Amino acid sequence: MGIPAAPSLSERYQEATNYTPASVQGHPGLDFSSQPSPFKDWFQARRVELPGGPGTETSPSPGALDAERLGRLLYHTYGVTLVREFPGMSMHYRAAPSAGGLYPADLYVAVRDVEGVPDGIFAYDARDHSLVICWEGDFWPDLAACTFAHPSVARARAVLIGTGVYERSAWRYGDRAYRRVLLDAGHVFGNAVLAAVPDGQRLVPLPYFADAGVSGLLLLDEAREGPLLLGAVLDAPDDDAGMRPTRASRSPVDRDSADPDEGHWIPRLHQAGNIQRFTPAETSLLRDEEVRGESMVLPADPLATGQAVLEAIRRRRSTRVFSAGDLPLEAVGRILAHAYPRPGSPDPEAGLAPPVLQTHIAVAGVKGLASGVYRYDPAAHAITLVRPGSPRDALHRCCLWQELARDCAFAVLHSFDLPAAVAAYGERIYRTAHLEAGLIGQRLNMAALRLGYGASGVGGFFDDFLNALLLIPPQHAIAYVTAVGLPE
Repeated sequence: MGIPAAPSLSERYQEATNYTPASVQGHPGLDFSSQPSPFKDWFQARRVELPGGPGTETSPSPGALDAERLGRLLYHTYGVTLVREFPGMSMHYRAAPSAGGLYPADLYVAVRDVEGVPDGIFAYDARDHSLVICWEGDFWPDLAACTFAHPSVARARAVLIGTGVYERSAWRYGDRAYRRVLLDAGHVFGNAVLAAVPDGQRLVPLPYFADAGVSGLLLLDEAREGPLLLGAVLDAPDDDAGMRPTRASRSPVDRDSADPDEGHWIPRLHQAGNIQRFTPAETSLLRDEEVRGESMVLPADPLATGQAVLEAIRRRRSTRVFSAGDLPLEAVGRILAHAYPRPGSPDPEAGLAPPVLQTHIAVAGVKGLASGVYRYDPAAHAITLVRPGSPRDALHRCCLWQELARDCAFAVLHSFDLPAAVAAYGERIYRTAHLEAGLIGQRLNMAALRLGYGASGVGGFFDDFLNALLLIPPQHAIAYVTAVGLPE
């Protein structure tokens, strides 16, 4: 019998940031006087005003990318969709949800040959729906090199670049904030994938890129902010050139370094997942475990695209209170089908690679479906019962006694075999898996909303308790929980 490998940095981070009842009850509280701003201040910077933002008529029409279509895409990806005034402050709510309303993600865009927008790299300022000029000129050779000559970049005339500003989330969540930052960036790009389609574009997510090159283009302080995900914006193609699934690149594995001090995990883990050159990963090394039992194929009537998608993004708000009422089985099937598109759907490139996530469905109130914990197979669009019985009380306890977890009709939970994933793909898989979970979570949110229901992401949970509920090994990492139900 061989000697077990020392735990990777990702495994040690997961263990160090697991919530326990003692750690939650021992939280010192929040100092609101020190809360970071959710926006950067850009001084003496030239701007490009964008059409297609708040207060303008939204009329998507398939066609070549121009300033109006780019503005509409950015607004429905991460724009300010509501402003509420409170004593001494204004709260800007954005198109994508964020844990605690902290909005740690920032959005940049590289542009070339787009009518109405000069070539260059810009920061998107959602407060006034404008582009702040970072660099002027054609940076496509640099982007092509950073994305390892991915064919979608060669065809694109815009590339979205999502970053994470760690301190915005760490102010509240400490070292665990990296999980929240990744999920939030996934929400943002989940919106982008959906919002591109009505105007005849496609968004191809690019999770594998040369981190140092992208950070250099944006002049990021890597101790405070890191690039998380790129997305190539393509005019809808007549064929699938450039639309093939993203290739997975292996990153190094850190098993030897000492753990960082408390408060310093985030930049260390992010940098551990950096890659400099493309190293193909052997995706066959990781296989999903077989689930035994009789499976049930779910209904899968598609949701309409077009104007309805953008309207739903603009009115989206997280549901904080559910009525504990039941949902029809058809709704569950349609929501899951929308979150996990299959070949032939309008946006087959919605997912990231590699497919390491396992999906569990905790059913508490679905008409025509027995309560219990199920495993979901996205390829077959089918569920298999693994644990009978109502999960309401367990979800309530596992999700920090939040009532929305107790009263939802069902919850979608994502996990992955962390040691096996890191062994196959390196430390970067921790980043990619959480981005994927956030992207799927946002698609779940939007599908539920469009069917008249509510949804809320839950990033605060007792990790070990959820492992026990789902009957999965303790080394499996819980990435995300999305609660869906009837709004009260």
